[in-house]
Amino acid sequence: MKNLISRLTPIQWLALALILVGIAIMVPKAKGMFDFYKEVQYAAEHNFASGNVSPDLLRPWMSIRYIAVAYAIPQQYLFNAAGIKPRKETSMIALNRLNQQLGYGKENGQPVLMKTIHDAILTYRANPVFTGLLEQRVEEWMTVQYIANSTGIPAEDILQVLNLPLEGNAHKPLGFLSDEVNYPGGTKALITAVQEIVDARGLKPEKP
Repeated sequence: MKNLISRLTPIQWLALALILVGIAIMVPKAKGMFDFYKEVQYAAEHNFASGNVSPDLLRPWMSIRYIAVAYAIPQQYLFNAAGIKPRKETSMIALNRLNQQLGYGKENGQPVLMKTIHDAILTYRANPVFTGLLEQRVEEWMTVQYIANSTGIPAEDILQVLNLPLEGNAHKPLGFLSDEVNYPGGTKALITAVQEIVDARGLKPEKP
């Protein structure tokens, strides 16, 4: 092996380095694709698109952002309930990893953060609070209902302006919704249209 390495030319070393860089890039991407498939599959199996998802369907692999859109609860509300400062890294990683990083421990074999988020969902449903969009802009992973609950603009009003029916559309991410309804101009145009509605009609956020 050492002899083989010693005989490598500069061009071969460069090629080897590029291969290793490519592998380093592809491994996280492959994991990301697998995680995305798992998230989509789970949502489809439990019919998340119908709304009113049971809190009992929470799983340790879910991120706060995934939960926010699945349950149509503003991310800011969930962060406030958990006492966590909103950051991209805390929004996108799994609850079990976040729970471990924060040193919260476990309760009945589950991360403590799971129960905190579970209770926050029930509290929010009993007394909804719109906090504004934490992200400051509309993004393709958001659903109309998530945007509605974050901004205080009724979902039916948003869909009416978009000339889309409320039934079956409020709980679908904009990227999927755009494809399903063949929205003119595609996802980008749909996001822009929703952003214009939010900019024009978004209400002043309430305090939880």
